[in-house]
Amino acid sequence: MPKLGIEFDEEAQKHLEVPLGKREIYPSTGKYVAEILREQGVTVAWGVPGGHIWHFVDAISRIGIKLIIFGHEQNSVYAAEAYSQVTQKPAVAFGTVGPGTGNAFSPMQQAYLSNTPIIYLAGGIEQEHDHLYNTIQESICSEFFAHITKWAQRVFYPWSVKQFMTRGFRVAQAAPMGPVAFELGVDCLFMKDDAREHYWGGFFSQHADYVPNWRQDETTQPIKSGADPATIEKAAKAIFEAKKPFVILGDYAAWDQASDELEEFTNLTKIPFNTRRLGRAALSEKHEMHHRGFPKFRNEFDLIIPIGLKVGFFDGYAGGWPESVQIAPCDEYVWTYVNTKAALVGNTKTVLKQLNECIKRNGYDKISREREEWAERCKKSMAEATEARTARAYKYGPDHPRYRENDFLHHGYMSQIIREVNEELYGSAVRVSIDGYTMSDFVMPYLQFTRPASCLSANDNAGVGHGVGQAIGAAIGDLENGSRIPFLALMGDSGMMNAALDIHVAVMYKLPIVYLVNNNGGWMPGMKYPWYGPNYDVLGEQDAIGSEWMGAKQFGEERPTEMQRFDQLSKVIGGLEGMLCNRSENFREQLKQAYNTAEKSGPVVLDCIMDRHLVNKAVIGPVYSLMYAHIPWEELPLRGKHSRRSTLKRWFPELEKLPKMPIFDSWEPVTEKEFGYESKSEWLK
Repeated sequence: MPKLGIEFDEEAQKHLEVPLGKREIYPSTGKYVAEILREQGVTVAWGVPGGHIWHFVDAISRIGIKLIIFGHEQNSVYAAEAYSQVTQKPAVAFGTVGPGTGNAFSPMQQAYLSNTPIIYLAGGIEQEHDHLYNTIQESICSEFFAHITKWAQRVFYPWSVKQFMTRGFRVAQAAPMGPVAFELGVDCLFMKDDAREHYWGGFFSQHADYVPNWRQDETTQPIKSGADPATIEKAAKAIFEAKKPFVILGDYAAWDQASDELEEFTNLTKIPFNTRRLGRAALSEKHEMHHRGFPKFRNEFDLIIPIGLKVGFFDGYAGGWPESVQIAPCDEYVWTYVNTKAALVGNTKTVLKQLNECIKRNGYDKISREREEWAERCKKSMAEATEARTARAYKYGPDHPRYRENDFLHHGYMSQIIREVNEELYGSAVRVSIDGYTMSDFVMPYLQFTRPASCLSANDNAGVGHGVGQAIGAAIGDLENGSRIPFLALMGDSGMMNAALDIHVAVMYKLPIVYLVNNNGGWMPGMKYPWYGPNYDVLGEQDAIGSEWMGAKQFGEERPTEMQRFDQLSKVIGGLEGMLCNRSENFREQLKQAYNTAEKSGPVVLDCIMDRHLVNKAVIGPVYSLMYAHIPWEELPLRGKHSRRSTLKRWFPELEKLPKMPIFDSWEPVTEKEFGYESKSEWLK
């Protein structure tokens, strides 16, 4: 037990000559905040201090809770998000009024979309200046956080803090989980308890409506519920009768810690499954029934069972699905655009226990020969897909002419080597954050995970810059859980530009993190080959590569690699190891070396120079084709013409008159024929 501040040590207070409260504020709002955090089992708080919040930030430290201090509030909340996902506990973050809370808005939006229970403690201005803009750092964060939290509450009175915060932890953990924000303004922080005597004549007690440890030994746990028994029976029967069912594990399969129940369900039913986002490795992806993505014969599914899955944009809103048994943590996760045979609503772990017992009780674990054949077919599909992915990746390795002759790597080859090294060194137990748009398309099918909450991303927020903070939060969460397996942050170069300097926090705590940067020169540089031309020729002349503007040479929407050597961060941040990799044949050993260094002494930045020709295949798909539908046809590069002709012919009937133009393979570098004319910079070729 750490040494407590004297305000929390009643025994030590007995020996004071002058009682507390005579020469300091006692009891204080900060004391109440800290006591609730301790009661809720909080061990770490993440944030940036400031004048409006020292009252409670200091108290949090004085009660024995570790403060992890960042340079930017954005990164601290990303860290809190990852910490919560890894530890399965609510996380606490803080920031001061005005710029502090403003900087936290983007990651709080992400936490809302990823259903992460964060308790955000914000500073606030004095109420008498509300909306007058005649005080310093004016903001009322409870108003602007209201749109991206489950509850945003402004707290005015010290004696109401404990009941509000106790309720806040319950709300944050109730499905669908999400962040809660409390604005503790200076009126609340500076107010003495004596003021209670003048509030309704002192009628209310110090902590009215607050009961310590209100759920006794389960106070820190979310409340669990189960599904309707009759619906359980209906679902179990539908699952038994399905001939070609398929399961999709979503985020709540991990949040509700249902791994054991999922394994029993899969073993009982012999149903193939895939995994999405945080749900990856809710059941180990080494399980024989795991299938990365859907098999090619997905049109044969006769039942889909989404478990804790947010069925939305990334799932095509269930387009083409057969009927379904939905297993959802709450009503909000029961999707009305899914043809639903049965909806089981409740805690995933509890519901699966009910379902497994029903299956065994009714003899539904007696698997038909047809189901056995379906399982074997899916296993074969998975083996063939894995073999094909491996062969495709090695095609673009050191023996490929382009990567033998040039000092850069192919994203696909890198993805395969990451998979192999993670398996060889750590049995695929490495947690990974995805913070690079181009890399995300290549690496996701290759990664393999064995621990729940191993795949961290920006979720539906699809943001940039989260990986630096997420790596820190996840690594500290793992250390709390007794693991020093290194964390791999797959960073795009723009994500690093966004957030890199807070790597100093990882250095301070010697966290085992490898920040692997996919350095390809800016915001999706390969996008120019289908849509802008090799020199960003479609843009105005002042923005095209090779032109000059106010005496400065222009690079389109990119940055030359020599302008962003991330391995050189080691010269700015002492204790950080920097490495450069620009050759495919060296990547395997350099990644191993980076892991070894991170595990022994702390974070490493592995700056990998990547092929600028490559893009996320979405860039040449229907959505991006529509986003670039404003560019005149005659000005489009060849790849753009092919994409528009293939995907938008119903929009533009004239396209039907053109010969068929298949979409180019996003793995293939651009050919000389496609350029049409010379690039104006060597590093574009």
